[in-house]
Amino acid sequence: MAQDTAQRWNRTEGVLVAPGTGPDAVADRLAAQRVVARLEWFPSSSHLLSVTLMTDARGRVAVAPPEGDGMTAGAGVSELAEALARDLEADVTIGPASFNALPDDVVLPEVPGDPGPTTRTLVVSPLSAYMVPLQATLLERPLAVASVSGLNRRIVMYSGDGAGLGAFGWDEESLPALVLTVDERDVAARAISTGESEDDAVFSWGMTSRYVWGGVGDPGPELRALVTEHLTDSTDASLIASTVPGADVEEVAAAFATPGLEGIVALARALGLPDWVGSVLAGRLAPAEAPGAVVHEPRGLSNAVGRSVGLLLQDPSTPGSAFWQSYVRTVTEMPWVVRGAAIAEAGLGGALMGTAVRHYRRTGRAPGGLVGVGIVLLVDAVAETSLASWTRHRELRRRADEEMALVAEELGA
Repeated sequence: MAQDTAQRWNRTEGVLVAPGTGPDAVADRLAAQRVVARLEWFPSSSHLLSVTLMTDARGRVAVAPPEGDGMTAGAGVSELAEALARDLEADVTIGPASFNALPDDVVLPEVPGDPGPTTRTLVVSPLSAYMVPLQATLLERPLAVASVSGLNRRIVMYSGDGAGLGAFGWDEESLPALVLTVDERDVAARAISTGESEDDAVFSWGMTSRYVWGGVGDPGPELRALVTEHLTDSTDASLIASTVPGADVEEVAAAFATPGLEGIVALARALGLPDWVGSVLAGRLAPAEAPGAVVHEPRGLSNAVGRSVGLLLQDPSTPGSAFWQSYVRTVTEMPWVVRGAAIAEAGLGGALMGTAVRHYRRTGRAPGGLVGVGIVLLVDAVAETSLASWTRHRELRRRADEEMALVAEELGA
């Protein structure tokens, strides 16, 4: 029986937890019921499987007919979930249907999911460089950041366990973002376009995928076309490519077909990222050693705010940055100018206060205008002196660090 050409199928996803049962047994159960599906699992947790199949508007599962090509409607999704759960002593959830037939005394194996000590993470995002010090403080971990010329993207790198970028949400300025991760368990890429997890596109080089053709030994062209349309993740390549301007979608798709670590390195090339990105992902280069990388340590909130403001004002595209740079040069190279201006301002404020006091002694009333202006001038003079001292100290320290780096580079050469 061939498929009804008017039939419409919907992609339906689920999860199957079956301790002691391998993917082969699950595939055999599905094939016995002629269900067309896609199974995915990690080798380290083969008892936990992702199940993707097709259902119609009435919730009936797509099955391969005994004869002919295409698909037809079979049992309801709830009936299938219960049958799988009972046959495999499993906990099954498929779309809106779920059934738990796990034995009461079963002990579920631990599934490694969080980053581990060997995890290497690289985030490609349009976030502003001045946000990185704050992120390092919030995440309580060092972050190395490098800019990609011509792409308006920053590459933020970190390694080891702990919270990563996005742990406290994503702001609009940081999206779209691409998160590349490598560890002993998985090699994966995740595209984040809206900040909502259901909109993410994820591709894993460490996950094993297997298609179940409904017991059909040689699937026909119509069945293969339907599976390609509904069960494959063909949109992942375009969504992941969209996170970096100018990326080649075909090269991204080819990188998906390349296994393991070589695949994610090929993805970095397809996205037009620098060559050293592959070395960082492979563990041959530490994030702090990446060319042009600046490392921000978590040194407390006040320190992070100061560094962020400094980076913001150093950005030529920031309004007022030219004025700030001129101010920094003045307080650093001609501090007497600021001190003289502050002394003059304080003197004027003191004179106004003195005039107000004398007027009060003569008339018994203090002129509010003179008192107010005098206080403002005195407070501003003190604030200006403090700001100039802090700015000069910070700039001198920055220049000293640059000179030490140059000396170290010359000695190293």
